[in-house]
Amino acid sequence: MSAVEVVEEAIAAAERLDPVLHFLDELDAAAARAAAGRLQPDGLLAGVPFLIKSRTPPDAPLIARLVAAGAIPIGWSTRARPGAQSLTFGWNGADYTRNPWDLSRSPGGSTAGGAAAVAAGVVPLATGGDSGGSLRIPASFSGVIGFKGTHGRIPRPGGRPLGGLTTAGLIGADLDDVILATSIASGPHRLDPTALPPWPHRDVLEHPPTRNDRDKWSIGAQRTWRVAYRSTLGTCAAEVGVDAVVRERVARVGVELIDVPLELAPTDEAWGVLSDLDNGRGADAAAARRAREVRDFNNTALADLFAEVDALVTPTTLTVAHGYDQHEESIVTGDPCWVFNVTGHPAVSVPVGMSQGLPVGAQVVAPHGADDVALAVARRLLVELPLPPVH
Repeated sequence: MSAVEVVEEAIAAAERLDPVLHFLDELDAAAARAAAGRLQPDGLLAGVPFLIKSRTPPDAPLIARLVAAGAIPIGWSTRARPGAQSLTFGWNGADYTRNPWDLSRSPGGSTAGGAAAVAAGVVPLATGGDSGGSLRIPASFSGVIGFKGTHGRIPRPGGRPLGGLTTAGLIGADLDDVILATSIASGPHRLDPTALPPWPHRDVLEHPPTRNDRDKWSIGAQRTWRVAYRSTLGTCAAEVGVDAVVRERVARVGVELIDVPLELAPTDEAWGVLSDLDNGRGADAAAARRAREVRDFNNTALADLFAEVDALVTPTTLTVAHGYDQHEESIVTGDPCWVFNVTGHPAVSVPVGMSQGLPVGAQVVAPHGADDVALAVARRLLVELPLPPVH
C-alpha cells in the first residue's frame, strides 16, 4: 500500500470512530494527506500514521525524530482535563474519552486518546509522556503496550527536569513497533544533550528484524528469566481478578519465580514534591530533602532486589478500567506505576489477559539502563488480544 492509502485509512477510521470514542483533540487531515503525498519511502517508519498527545511542545524531539523517519501525524489525541480530581481520563473539551472495550469505561490516562485510538485500530502508534503512569495505565486499561524507558531514554524539549519524573514515550499495538519507534527517538538532542545514548545499537536500527525474526529485538530469547512478583507496591491491594490473571500468566511462561524481600518507602509525598519541582512550582527545602531520601532509599532497595532477579513483575493497575464518568472521584489504581517515575527505572505494560471482560496489563520493571531486559520479559508475558468491540 502507498503512504497515501495508509493515511487515508487512518483518517477515515478516525472520522468514523471519534464521535463514539472521543479520542481526538484535533484531526489534521489536510496536513497528513500533504505529508503522505510528498513522502520519500526510505525511512524506517515511512508512511506510518500516528497521533500526538495534545499539548506536546511542537519542538519535542520525539515528534521530530518520528517524522524524520517517515511517520505521519494525523492529529492530536486527548489527555486528562486540567484540574480534574483524577487524571485517568481523557477530555476533548466537550466529552470524555471512552474505552473501545466498553463505552461505559475510561481508557485510562493521561494519554487517554492515544490508547483508545491504538486499541481501536485507528493508528498503530501514539506518543505521550509518563510522569506517574500516563503511558502504562492507559495501555493496561485499553489492552495495548505502553513503554517508559529508563529516565532520559528519549530527549525532551525542556532538557533535564529538576524532579526527574517524566519520560517521553509511546503507546502501540505491537511491541516491536514500540521498540523501533523508541529506538529512533532515543539519543541526545540539542534541546536535551543530557539524554541517554542512542538505544539500541545502530546496527539493529539499520537492519531491523522481520516479523519472522522477532527474537533479534530481545536478548536471551531462550533464557529462563528470574522474576519477582508483587501484586501491589502500596497500601492498596489489587483486585482479586486482576491479581489472578497476572499471577497465572507469570506461572505459565517459563520464568523462574523467586521470592525476594522488597520494602519500599511510600512514594506519595515524594512524587508530589518532585512534580512541583518539574512544573516550576518550587518546594520547601525540607520536603525536597525528604523526597530525595525516598528516592535514594527505594533505588537501593530495588538494586538489592535486582541483584537477585532480572525483573520485577506487578499488575500495571490495581483494577480494570473504571467508569468514564468517575472523573471527580479520587481513584487509586496506578499505585504500581509512579514508584518507578520517582526512581527512573524502565517499565513496560503489556496485556496478559482479561478480567470482567476488560483487559489486564502486567508491568515489567528492570534495572536502570536494562530496558532490553524489561522488554524481553514482557515479550514472554504478552498475550495478543483480539480487537475490541468498537474498532
